[in-house]
Amino acid sequence: MNSGLRCSGLSSVFKFFCVFVLVTLILVLTGQYESVLEPPRVPQPTISAVSDQENAYVFYATDNTYACSVLVNVHILRKTHETKRRIIVLISKDVSSKYHSSFKSLSAEVIQRKPMGLHPEANKDYKNSLLKLEAFRLSEIDPSLKRLLVVEGDQLILKDLDHLFDLPPADIYAPRAYWARDELFSSTLMLIQPTPEMWNDIKEMVPNLQPNQLEMDVINDIFSGKAAPIPESYVVLNSHWSEWTLPPWFTPSASVTTSEAAGVTPTPSAKPSNEELDELSLQAHIVHFSAEIGKPWDYDVWQVGELEFNAHQVLLLQWQEWRVRALALCPVGVIDHV
Repeated sequence: MNSGLRCSGLSSVFKFFCVFVLVTLILVLTGQYESVLEPPRVPQPTISAVSDQENAYVFYATDNTYACSVLVNVHILRKTHETKRRIIVLISKDVSSKYHSSFKSLSAEVIQRKPMGLHPEANKDYKNSLLKLEAFRLSEIDPSLKRLLVVEGDQLILKDLDHLFDLPPADIYAPRAYWARDELFSSTLMLIQPTPEMWNDIKEMVPNLQPNQLEMDVINDIFSGKAAPIPESYVVLNSHWSEWTLPPWFTPSASVTTSEAAGVTPTPSAKPSNEELDELSLQAHIVHFSAEIGKPWDYDVWQVGELEFNAHQVLLLQWQEWRVRALALCPVGVIDHV
C-alpha cells in the first residue's frame, strides 16, 4: 500500500473512517482482497472434493465460537486454495450440531471426542485445549492416515499449505515460537506422522501436568530436540501490526529496503516502515490472532478501528476478512455484522 495514504490531524473516529474508506478503495482497485469484499458462497457437498486419503488437515473446536473460526479456515482451504486433502475437525460435545452440517458441506469430516483434562488448578479458559492432542490418536482410528497438518482455529490462513505434506519424513515439523523466550516450537501449526508410541507418551504425561502447563508444553516436552523446523513465517502474530514491530526473522525484499538503498543501516529499536509491515503480511502464511485487543469475534471492524487507531492498516484488513467470511459462513450466534 502507498505509505502516503495517511489521515493525520483528525479525531480517532474520523481517522478510522478515512482509513477504512481508503483501504476499501485500494482493495477494490487492486483486487488484492477481492474475497473480503465479496462474501463467500457455501458450497454443496461434492464427492470429488477429496482425492488424497493419506494426508489430512486437522482442526479442533471446543465451542461454537472456535467452530466458526475453524469453518472460516476450512472454507479458505477448500474454496480459495482448492485443496484435495482430507479435512478433519475434532469437536467437543459443546459444539452445536449446526456446525456439523456446515463442515460436511465443505467435505470436512467431523469427529467428536472428549478431551483429556488439564491440572485441576489450571486456567479454566483452557480447560478443553487438550482436544488438539487427539490428533495424535487419529491414525489409530483410521490407519489409512499417514500425515496430519494440525492447525489451530484462532488464526487466518493466508497461503496454500498443501506443499507441507511433501516434506521429507519426520515425526513432527513445526515453526519456532519466535515470540517466546525459550527455544520452543509452536503448536499452532504442526505436521505430524502419528504413531501409537507418540499417543502413549502423551497419555502418560498429561496426568502429571502442572497448573501452568498446556498442550504446547506437552508437545515441547515429548518432542524436545526432535522437531524438524519450518520457517517462522508460517505462523505470524497479528500483534506486529498492532504494535508496529517486526519479528526477528524478518528480512524485507529489495523493493522495500529504502533505508539500505539510501545507505542507512536501521537500528533494531527503529520503528518499522509502513512498507515493511506490508511486506510482512505478504510473507506470512498464517496469521495468529494474538494481539492484546483479542480475537476477531470480540469486536467488530469499527470498534477495532477505534481501539487500535494507531495500528497498521493490515490489522484492520485481517480483522475485516475474518468477519466477512464468518458472517457469510457461520450459523447465527457468533457474529451478526462486520
